[in-house]
Amino acid sequence: MSDASLDAGTVATDLALASGTMSRLLGQAAGQGRSVTAWRVLSSLDRLGAQRVGDLAIEQRVAQPTMTGLIIRLENDGMLQRQPDPKDGRASLVSLSDAGRNEIRGYRQRAIDVLLGGMDAFSEAEQQALARVVPLIQRINDQIAADLDG
Repeated sequence: MSDASLDAGTVATDLALASGTMSRLLGQAAGQGRSVTAWRVLSSLDRLGAQRVGDLAIEQRVAQPTMTGLIIRLENDGMLQRQPDPKDGRASLVSLSDAGRNEIRGYRQRAIDVLLGGMDAFSEAEQQALARVVPLIQRINDQIAADLDG
């Protein structure tokens, strides 16, 4: 494809479809029976620390009762713990337990192993091309996140 024929809309469409498919497939391969939303919640708590249930619901775009049910299941599985919110005595903060932290690390490693298996047949040049694309995808992610926060 020459620069003259580059269609940003097509590239954006293809990237959205490919990244969505990859996310779904990695979730299936690494998920071990937990829902994609459960893994996203565990990942968010690992990255951002303790959060309120309502904030997790907003972040994951689910209703608060749905998130409350998920949090209860993850808490019963020993993945999460609750503590009072120091800013609001009526609310609590949810954070990862040690078991939850180990679980999300295992999930990520399983996903990495699946990706490595998929890249086994790639040439050195193809692997270098992927390495060059990763920072660009992260810049897109950062811009989208900033737009959503702003």
